[in-house]
Amino acid sequence: MGPFPADPVVAMLSGVGFEFGLVLLVLAVAMILVMGWLLIRHQLLLRRRGVFVCGLRLLGSERAGEQRASAWMLGVAQYCGGDFRWYRPINPLLTPSLVMHRGELEMVEHHRPTPSDDIPFLLGSQVVTLSIATGGKWRRCQVVLDQQILTGMMSWLEAAPPGGANYLSARTI
Repeated sequence: MGPFPADPVVAMLSGVGFEFGLVLLVLAVAMILVMGWLLIRHQLLLRRRGVFVCGLRLLGSERAGEQRASAWMLGVAQYCGGDFRWYRPINPLLTPSLVMHRGELEMVEHHRPTPSDDIPFLLGSQVVTLSIATGGKWRRCQVVLDQQILTGMMSWLEAAPPGGANYLSARTI
């Protein structure tokens, strides 16, 4: 017999301690892998052409002249062909969280942030209100952009082909 008595309680507690340590180790490795993937995803998104930092919030329905708005979300956006793609920073997928088609977008107005906008980031930028036509309904959202990015967005919106987004040129016929 060894130096320790063969107590079943001691044997059970030592097994639980080992299992608990193993579970903690597995959770730590999983967390490191997830954080590593999010960093790699972030770098992959930032290396794409035309990506910029952009805040976004969705506006609710208008009731009695008041718009209810969601909280501001900071992310990155990209113009890709006829789409405005917005990516959440903490999302494991490489796909955009929101896609708005140029033919369905209309710029309502833009202004410098006011205290009522309650923007916690991107100071010195412009708040742009967009209307989106989807399925016969109009929704609104707001984006926060740097002044140079706003100029690019205005050019991009105005650069749609004549006849709208579904226009067929003579080369495609």
